[in-house]
Amino acid sequence: MFWSWHEFFSELTTAGFAHAAWATLWSASVVEAAAVVGGFLLVAVGRSSVGALRLLAGIYVWLWRGTPLLVQLLIVYFGLPQFGIRLGVIGSGIITLALNESAYIAVLAAAALRAVPPGQTDAAMSLGLPAWRRFRYVIFPQAFRVFLPVLGNQYNAMLKTTSLLSVISFSELVEFAQSQVSLTYQPSEAFAVAALYYLALTLAWSGLQKIAEARFATVRPAGRRLARDLLLPARTKAAIT
Repeated sequence: MFWSWHEFFSELTTAGFAHAAWATLWSASVVEAAAVVGGFLLVAVGRSSVGALRLLAGIYVWLWRGTPLLVQLLIVYFGLPQFGIRLGVIGSGIITLALNESAYIAVLAAAALRAVPPGQTDAAMSLGLPAWRRFRYVIFPQAFRVFLPVLGNQYNAMLKTTSLLSVISFSELVEFAQSQVSLTYQPSEAFAVAALYYLALTLAWSGLQKIAEARFATVRPAGRRLARDLLLPARTKAAIT
């Protein structure tokens, strides 16, 4: 069957594709937000002084990065119900993607932290800052500048990775395109529309990412709060003496 422009524009203006694009957008956002939290928790566990915790974090990253995401998704959706654990389509999809993405975020976050020169930590220690303030004011702002571009790229990729959820009938762009094909028997037009929606989503995110990277291109001074934290002990000592 030949290409039909009428069918293409009919699909393009179908409200169902817009709803499916929204499902793709929100699911990717939820997954990436959860993965950032999980990734940094893995980094914290991986830096623990307890060897067993470091080993567990390493095994987690190795396991989730070393097996195909599609296989993981099928195991969670079809395998867990055999053990009495039923998460449903949305739960299985979001949780699987988040657990997988957390392993990648952990590696990227650890690399960003290692990119901060050790001398920065030494300088903060010489000022007498406690560990959490060293991280808050010195290490994190510099690591974040390195981490932000790769995080943006990961989210961009996640917008497209959600297409795998179509295998468990999650109503996103690919799954909706497949349902349209079963009605119209015009696969080229339906999947071309889905591709255009993906292009629009990734293009919009690329623009936002460039704005964010330009906004955080330089590490700003720690500001009044850090100055207060540094000067308060000196003022208190001067008042006492």
